[in-house]
Amino acid sequence: MKSSVLKFLIVALILAIAAPVIRSQEIKSEKVKVRVNTLSKPEVKAPDIQLLEPRTLKTGETFMTDQQSLTLVMKITNPADNMKVLVNNVEIEPTAAGDLYTHTFTNIKGSNSVYISLIRDGKEIKDLAYSILYTEPVRNLSPFAVQEGKYYALIIANNSYKAESGMMNLQRPVQDATALREVLATRYTFDRTNIMTLYDRSKLDVEVTLEELQKKLLPEDNLLIFYAGHGIMDQESDLGYWLLSDATRSRVTWLSNSNITDFIKACKARHILLIADACYSGSIYTSRGMLDNASSAIVDLLKSKSRKAITSGGTTEVVDESIFAQVLVDKLKLNTEQYLRSLELYNLIQKPVMANGVTSPRWGPISNVGDDNGDFIFILREQ
Repeated sequence: MKSSVLKFLIVALILAIAAPVIRSQEIKSEKVKVRVNTLSKPEVKAPDIQLLEPRTLKTGETFMTDQQSLTLVMKITNPADNMKVLVNNVEIEPTAAGDLYTHTFTNIKGSNSVYISLIRDGKEIKDLAYSILYTEPVRNLSPFAVQEGKYYALIIANNSYKAESGMMNLQRPVQDATALREVLATRYTFDRTNIMTLYDRSKLDVEVTLEELQKKLLPEDNLLIFYAGHGIMDQESDLGYWLLSDATRSRVTWLSNSNITDFIKACKARHILLIADACYSGSIYTSRGMLDNASSAIVDLLKSKSRKAITSGGTTEVVDESIFAQVLVDKLKLNTEQYLRSLELYNLIQKPVMANGVTSPRWGPISNVGDDNGDFIFILREQ
């Protein structure tokens, strides 16, 4: 009897000691379970769309602009499958970035509304609404105003000629033309995309390019044409010609001055300046240009139509190693005048060329193509 009681007391004592430990393990186990369950179910954010550009376009405010076209740049955050972006109910394709969308919106005069919708599985999950007020830009109607145009250049140079033409190859034209292109693009208001170069090309190449320019140029634009290469004077017709790389002994392969002047006469550009470094290039004038040294306001020269030329000589041959183009590029590099007239450029190059050559450069209006006493102005870029 005493033995049974003793065994019961021993078992009870063991259970009393072990109970807190067991309960502690159970609590820890439950905590681990809670922690594991929490980590296994992360919070998932819903897809959203943001307007990145224009930054000043905001919901609830009227956006005022004088630009008829606005480019919208949108980004999806937290993207998911089966999503679409609509602008005014028109679906927009994503860019290569995947989460970026762009759309060009064209305003009409007055009030405009833009609605951007984010759709998933056919349901709209986000929409943005914007109000735009478009007013046409104010135009300066002053009689003294000059509408700014773009500056274009066509640079033609030939080093190489066919053996059957009987003309020797030249060393400097392409080199000089490349240097001229660089100074126009870096120091003056000629965008590189608006400078066309034709090196060792054919007569047809030049004629096609002139035709393209005639269609492209606007009445407020400016065009510089530069030619360096062989030239020839036909004594029977008393006409001067440019000899392109495909020229032969046949006159039908030559580009006549009359072809150039016909283009200049038909071209809508306000200002055209022709610079030619070739034999007999001066035949493009009716007579040598009268150099008017009287000062005139730049704005008046810009307003009036001009058709001027600067040539390396008159109606005689020039030396093969002409320094005309080298001096031309050097003077354009060194010029510090914000507005440089073609006449002033001619005055800068005349003496150095004459001092090192046997011919005198010429400047003047091109005959019978509509010159109205304006002038071509080289404008320095803002530094």
